[in-house]
Amino acid sequence: MKKNVLFVCTGNTCRSPMAEALFKRMLQEEYLDNDYDCSSAGIYAFEGDGASKGAISAAMQDGLDLTDHYARILSYDMVKDAYIIFTMTSNHKRMVLDVYPECQDKIFTLKEFAEYAAGDMDIIDPFGMDEDAYLDCFREIETVLSKILDRL
Repeated sequence: MKKNVLFVCTGNTCRSPMAEALFKRMLQEEYLDNDYDCSSAGIYAFEGDGASKGAISAAMQDGLDLTDHYARILSYDMVKDAYIIFTMTSNHKRMVLDVYPECQDKIFTLKEFAEYAAGDMDIIDPFGMDEDAYLDCFREIETVLSKILDRL
């Protein structure tokens, strides 16, 4: 049975879909896609919303297609079935733990799991910003994910 890696952000239209797409590709490249699967959700997602234009554009520049992504709101079943949960910010982590304290042993911010410095735990939301902000966010997620892959 595959272990599910769950990425969580606010609306599931920018950061977590980019992380999901990047991580799926990394798993395939490392021949780990038979061991791991990944998905994403948002704490305040509007079910069915598409990925933001900025996220689609940033991903497209790296050969990833987010046009078929549809936002999902975080649910108990997702949390229960996740092998590990990565949030984009410390605040996301706190909000998930407030509702699902039983997942304490399997929830981390991306940067926390990648062992970044304590004062640098958040991946800033590019929502509503220009294309460069989305590209910077995309590259930051990619860098952090490459460190995480080695730790799983």
